[in-house]
Amino acid sequence: MRSDHSRPRGEEGRPVQTAFNDAQRARPSEVFVQPDERYVVRGSSGREHIFEPTGELVTSLIRAKKLHLRKVKRGERKPITNQQFEKFQEIFK
Repeated sequence: MRSDHSRPRGEEGRPVQTAFNDAQRARPSEVFVQPDERYVVRGSSGREHIFEPTGELVTSLIRAKKLHLRKVKRGERKPITNQQFEKFQEIFK
């Protein structure tokens, strides 16, 4: 389900249409968790999708890998644990 915030992002040309497909196909190395418990899914071509812990899409954007890695280094997101990834997979079945 898309949030009220994500609907206009799609109209702006952001890659929201690929969000759920990217989430369903994501490997653990492509999923991160922010301090607010939102999931960050890294798709191909720099696509990045932010999901609420419930699976609701917040937004999608294109972010360079080096900018993503900077966020990881700063602790703004962390690699997902095995337990968190199992929960993530249940949400996006």
